[in-house]
Amino acid sequence: MMKTDTIVNVMSVDVEDYHDQLALDFQDRIVPPAEEAVRATDRVLELLAECRVQATFFILGEIAEHFPDLVRRIAAQGHHLGIHGYYHLHIYRQSPPQFRQSIERAKKLVEDIAGRTADAHRAVAFSIVESTLWALDILVDLGFKYDSSIYPFQGRRYGIPAGSRGLYQYRAADGRTLWELPMSTVTWLGRRWPVCGGGYLRHFPLWLTDSAFRRLHAEGLPAVVYLHPYEVITDPVIEPLPGMGLKQRLSYAFFNYHQRLWRKHTLSKLRRLFSRYPFSTIEQVVADLTSDPAARS
Repeated sequence: MMKTDTIVNVMSVDVEDYHDQLALDFQDRIVPPAEEAVRATDRVLELLAECRVQATFFILGEIAEHFPDLVRRIAAQGHHLGIHGYYHLHIYRQSPPQFRQSIERAKKLVEDIAGRTADAHRAVAFSIVESTLWALDILVDLGFKYDSSIYPFQGRRYGIPAGSRGLYQYRAADGRTLWELPMSTVTWLGRRWPVCGGGYLRHFPLWLTDSAFRRLHAEGLPAVVYLHPYEVITDPVIEPLPGMGLKQRLSYAFFNYHQRLWRKHTLSKLRRLFSRYPFSTIEQVVADLTSDPAARS
C-alpha cells in the first residue's frame, strides 16, 4: 500500500525490562534487568530496519548499565536517543533532587556509551502529572530538547485532563524552552481517550487504531506511537515473587494476564501501520511541525 498521508507520525520505544519492573512495582525491590530485554529490543530493531523506520528510543539507565552493546546497536542504526529514567521509578515517588540525579546519571551513561547526545525524555509510566510538573524545569536545566511524557486525559494512574493535545513549547522561568509532544488522545462522546501505543495498541483492534490516526490527522496532529519491547515477547516466563499474600498474588496474576494479552499481534499491527503511514523520530516530527510558524502557537 502506498503511503499517501503527508503527516509524519512518531514511533517511540520505551526500553525497559518487564521482570525487574514487577519486582519494583510489587515489592519495591531493585533487581538486575534480564537478558529477555535485549532479545525483545533486538526484535523491535529488526522490524524497524525491515520497514525502514527511524524511532526515538527512551532508554533506562539500568539497561544501559547492564547491556551497553544494546545501546550501541540502537545508536549504530541511527535512531534518536532519549532517556526513560535510571530505574523504573515513577517521578512522584522521587524528590526533585532524586529525580535530577537519576536523569543526569542515565543521560551521561547513555551518551558515553553511544558517543552522541540523548536529548529526549519520557517519564516512567507518564508520571509527569499536575503534581510533578516541576520535572520539566529539571529537564530544561539538564539540556533536554524534547519531552513526551504528558498524557492529556483523565487516567487512573496518570494524566493531565486539561493538557494540550498538540505540540507546544514549555518555557522555564529563566526563558529556556523544551518541546513537549503529548501522547495521543482522541475526543469521543465528550471525553478524551488514549490511543496508539502500549496496551492501547495491543488491546484495540487495528481498525480502531486506524480510525484514531485519521481523527488525529484531520486535526493536524501526528499520532505518537509507543512500544515496550517486552510487548513482542509472546511466551514470557513469569516467576512468582517471594513472600506475597493472597491479595497481592491475585493482583499480580491479574496484572500479568492484562500485560500478556494480545502480544502475539503487536508486531503485525506495527508492520501494517508502517505500511500505511509515514513515521519518524520525535526530533524529526517536531522539526516538521515547527517549519510552519502556525505550529509554534
